[in-house]
Amino acid sequence: MVQVVLELPEELVNSLKKMYPGLATEALVKKVLEDYLSKVSQKQVVQDEALSGIQRLLRSATDTINTYSSLLTELRDRLVEVREVLDELSSKLDELPSKITVQQAPAEAVQERARERVTAIEILKKQKIIYEADIAKKIRNRDAFFDRLEREGAVVLNLRDQRVAVDEEFWTQFVSKVESLTTDRDSEIAKVLDKQEASLLKKMAESAIAYFDRSRKKWVIKA
Repeated sequence: MVQVVLELPEELVNSLKKMYPGLATEALVKKVLEDYLSKVSQKQVVQDEALSGIQRLLRSATDTINTYSSLLTELRDRLVEVREVLDELSSKLDELPSKITVQQAPAEAVQERARERVTAIEILKKQKIIYEADIAKKIRNRDAFFDRLEREGAVVLNLRDQRVAVDEEFWTQFVSKVESLTTDRDSEIAKVLDKQEASLLKKMAESAIAYFDRSRKKWVIKA
């Protein structure tokens, strides 16, 4: 045990006795020291608890900051991806007009062909005969043109140097007139056939589609 000797002013001792009445001087000093040390200990405990609380708050704040930092990093990466997608979309939109133009061309061609299909048979009914040589510079796909006319009822003949489409009603009358001829003389033919019909018969004869059978004195049409 360590013995400590304290010298205290008499006034201080009298004041302490008022605070702790009934205690002897030695007991009084001991009591004062115990109370003081107890308060110091309690104060230290409070300080430790406060420090511990502050540390917990700092750790919580750090965790929260780290969480938000991770979210911000992820958000930044997502924004970069969105920007790239928007840039790519913008580039494709810039290219779209030229692609639309390329795609519209076939549609316009289809419409043009549709108009030709609608009017070709009507023109044939008015003209009665359409020679390939007359439309060569106007119709690019003449095969399709004559195929359509044939599907719509026209008579298509393959002459020596070209094709010719003949209106169905006109053809029936033409054949009937030719079969009534008993001569191949142009002057006599002109009396039965008009110029258009006579020209067609001549071209058919040159292409061996029609010929005059002298033994029977009759025209034969092989079409």
